[in-house]
Amino acid sequence: MATHTHHTKQEEMETIENASNILRPTPSNFERLYLAPEQPVAGVLRYTFANPTPIALAGFLLANTPATCMLMGWHGAGGGAGIANADTGAYFFCGGVLLYAGAIGEWILGNTFPAVVFFTFGGFWATFGATLTPFFDAVAGYGDAPTGFYDSFAFFLVFMAVLCLFYAIAALRTNICLVVILVCFCVTFPCLAASYFYAGAGVGPATECRVVGAAFAFVASLVAWYLWFSMLLEAVDWPFSLPVGDLSTMIKGKSDKLKSAENMA
Repeated sequence: MATHTHHTKQEEMETIENASNILRPTPSNFERLYLAPEQPVAGVLRYTFANPTPIALAGFLLANTPATCMLMGWHGAGGGAGIANADTGAYFFCGGVLLYAGAIGEWILGNTFPAVVFFTFGGFWATFGATLTPFFDAVAGYGDAPTGFYDSFAFFLVFMAVLCLFYAIAALRTNICLVVILVCFCVTFPCLAASYFYAGAGVGPATECRVVGAAFAFVASLVAWYLWFSMLLEAVDWPFSLPVGDLSTMIKGKSDKLKSAENMA
C-alpha cells in the first residue's frame, strides 16, 4: 500500500513537471513577456498567476505619454514652473499605483530586474505627482523666490539619469526596445535637469532643454507602446508576434559561461 502511494505521488510530480515543461516559454518569449532573461526560481508561480509586466507598462504609458506632450507644449498644453500639472492624478494612480502593482507582481514571480525598474519608476511618478500637489508644499514652500526649488529638484533628475544609465547597461541582456527606452531617458533626465537649473538661474535655454528632454521621453513612449502591444498579443496567443529585438542570447550570462566551462571540463 505504501509503495502504491509512493508511486502515485511520484507520478503526480512527474505530471506537474511535464505540464510545466509544456507551458514553459522559449527564452526569447520569456524575455518578451517579463523583460528579463529567465532565472531559476522555486515553484510554478509564473504558470499560475497572470503576467504583471503589461500592467506596469500600461501605467507608465498613461503617465509618461501625456506628460511629454504637455512638456512640449502641444496644443497649448503645459503648466506652472514649466511642467505639466493637469494630470497629477495620472502620475499618482497610473504612474505610481500601476507601476507599484506590476513591480510587486514581478517580485512575487522572482523577476528581479523588472521589479526594481518598475518600483523605482513608480517612485519617480509618485514623487513627481507629490511635487505638483499643493498639500506637500514643495514649490510654494519657497515663496516668491523658487530658485532653491528648481536647483533642488534638478538634482533629483540628475540621479534619475544615473539610475537609467545603469538600467540601460543591464538591459543589454533583454531586448532592443527596452534598451532604446532607457537610453532615451538617459537623455531626457539630464535635459530636464538642465531646464530646471537654467530656470533657477533665470537665464539660458530652459524652455529648449525642457522640449528636447520631453521629445526623447516621447520617443521612449512610442517604443513602449509597441513593446506593450507585443506583450498583449503574446498574452492572447495571437497567431504572430511583433519582434522586439531579443538580446538575451547576444551577451552570454555568467551562469551560461559556468555551464559551458563545466561541460568543457
